[in-house]
Amino acid sequence: MLPTLKQHNHGWQRVGDGDQSAFILVLNNRGTWNGTWVQTRLNNIWLVPAASRGHDEASVSREKWSNESGWVDLWAPPRGYTVYLPE
Repeated sequence: MLPTLKQHNHGWQRVGDGDQSAFILVLNNRGTWNGTWVQTRLNNIWLVPAASRGHDEASVSREKWSNESGWVDLWAPPRGYTVYLPE
């Protein structure tokens, strides 16, 4: 599990095993878009938002690339969430 990201952001990671894929869930309790850099176990991986929803927000989160150390800048919409999947 990822640690708490910021006061208003939280993130969790399921590593995945066998036929169960990994994913990262980012929650945002702020009234504006919010994100931060987090370290994952997914090095050099393209992450796509499979689900994203926010309060009164039609936009979705953007695709992201984790670096060689697994660090990636992940965002979620206002008072919402984003689920990122490795591609």
